[in-house]
Amino acid sequence: MTPSATQRASHENAGETTLYPPRWQPAPMRWHRTEVTWAQSWRYAAAFVPRWRDRTLIHYLATELPGADDVLVARIPMLRYVVVRNPELARQILVSNQENYCKSAEYDMMAVTFGQGLVTDTDEKRYQRNRRVVQPLFARGTIERFAGPITEAAEAAATRILSVGANGAPLDIGPEMNRLTLDIVARTMFGTDLSGPISQIRLTNLLKFFGVGFAANVSRPLRALSTFLVNRTTPEERRAGSRLPIRAMRWLTWLTAPHVMIELRRIERAVDTLIADHRAGRIGGSDNLLGLLMTARDPETGHAYTDTEIHDELMTFIGAGMETSATALIWTWTLLAQHPEARDRLHAELEEVLGGRTPGAADVDALVWTRAVLAESMRLYPPIIGLTRVATGPDVLAGYRITAGTTVVISLHGVHHNATVWHDPERFDPTRHLSENMTTERRHGSLAFSAGRRVCIAQNFAVMELVLSLAVLAQRLTLDSATREPIRRALSFTGGPEGAVPMRVTRRDRP
Repeated sequence: MTPSATQRASHENAGETTLYPPRWQPAPMRWHRTEVTWAQSWRYAAAFVPRWRDRTLIHYLATELPGADDVLVARIPMLRYVVVRNPELARQILVSNQENYCKSAEYDMMAVTFGQGLVTDTDEKRYQRNRRVVQPLFARGTIERFAGPITEAAEAAATRILSVGANGAPLDIGPEMNRLTLDIVARTMFGTDLSGPISQIRLTNLLKFFGVGFAANVSRPLRALSTFLVNRTTPEERRAGSRLPIRAMRWLTWLTAPHVMIELRRIERAVDTLIADHRAGRIGGSDNLLGLLMTARDPETGHAYTDTEIHDELMTFIGAGMETSATALIWTWTLLAQHPEARDRLHAELEEVLGGRTPGAADVDALVWTRAVLAESMRLYPPIIGLTRVATGPDVLAGYRITAGTTVVISLHGVHHNATVWHDPERFDPTRHLSENMTTERRHGSLAFSAGRRVCIAQNFAVMELVLSLAVLAQRLTLDSATREPIRRALSFTGGPEGAVPMRVTRRDRP
């Protein structure tokens, strides 16, 4: 039951912020406009406890709690979150009033691993400078040169998958998609292949570390430690981006999760070796992102990246790009296996547009259904579970007063499953994303790459990577599910599948 407009107006005119259950009743969750009793609030919270292994808190709040267009005030130890599941409220935070919100303490956990790259950097001036340095690298005319390496990696993946599944035995498609996106990283980012240092890169433990860390709310004490340490550095060190907080937090991670640090050290050694190889001329050319980063300059100040900044940016690209793309492809194959009519239409489009040839950059826009399938897959299973921001000043979200310092969570799963925008939101329907059906509300309700000033800088690259990879693989093979067990989302940063995704492969003959 929702309070009437008259009731809401009387509360707001009186300068009050209504909460259900009321403030005086101890409750783990409260709603601003949706009437929920004290007992219901506790029942919702209790229902989550036995299921925490199946889905993250964000997924649960997004799909099953009432008041999808309301704000939800949720408490976990030491912190209160305001959770948003409505696309227009998310847009207010990310776009129309983005000046009032900064990245939250959760990004400090990522900085422990990936350093101060574009995704993790919370210093706005440094972020804007570095974005100016990197932006030209992801211009459409620049990224089109990477179409060839992407399709070569996809062709190699198709050959490998067909070989592994030749005897009809099921194969786990998860590792295959991770290997594919790692191969794409090797070819496009470093100009190398999987035979070198990059073969050591794995993100499994790191991403689970982020997911568990977020659920356990270790970010707030990390932010307090980081602030304490930064305040004890010189102004020059702060402007340059002091590494002291990162070193201290890594030391703590060695004590609490050494397996995570072992995985991290392996990745960093690979990245540093590849940077050194480029500097020494053992890997030549600028036809890769590493080479382009080395020559990039800020058009306003002339600033060039140091090797440390290049290291952090490459770590960020790997962390934010490799696993998210693999996750998107895994869920896409799973959904296509469940919806053969959508798969048949995909095959028909590939034959009509490509006629058996390998796709290139110019085909990405022409593969309309392929793009729609991927967009719908990322709507149902967004490759990042949520976005967090901290209010730097007052704001009002759906009538609820936000004060400075409030942590706001944008549940991407909730936004992408909001029934006021997406009719029958649990249903897989790629036609939603065809141009004739793509309304303004649906565009605002698609946040797989975020929005506003902090929109993913590599969005165009990621779309090209996914479209070309899916097209090349679907030309050559068909994947069918080899299990009747439901595939659940893991408690990780990307919300990928928990455990194996067994599938059977069938060869397709191109025309």
